[in-house]
Amino acid sequence: MVKSSKPGKQRKAQANAPMHVKRKRVRARVLLDKPDARLAGLRTVTIRVGDTVRVVRGDHAHGGKRVGGKRKADPVTGKVINVDSNSSRVFVEGVTSTKADNREEAVPVHSSNVVIVKLDETDKLRMQQLTAERS
Repeated sequence: MVKSSKPGKQRKAQANAPMHVKRKRVRARVLLDKPDARLAGLRTVTIRVGDTVRVVRGDHAHGGKRVGGKRKADPVTGKVINVDSNSSRVFVEGVTSTKADNREEAVPVHSSNVVIVKLDETDKLRMQQLTAERS
């Protein structure tokens, strides 16, 4: 926990944090497509590979000139294919950019710009911890 109120010290602490602490900071809001009674009261979850997320901010959320999409387009929804704990960014299926040689390249999206719409339930221990009674 950061004890200083100085922004510079907080940024330095976040940048120099150990990897296991940075990993837990890659969190996102949970807005499930199908509400689940087991997960009632759950607000945010650490993002993992396999979770399905919806991009809610940026060009991939509503089209835009940079991605060549139509404005007011539906947000991109896809599975998380990679998580970069160091920069707190996730790579989502369908969020790509075309390079000069016409190759598709994944575009990183910050974890604060996505919401989780479906959890990956293959890890029994994770689901047990998420559905446990919270005080």
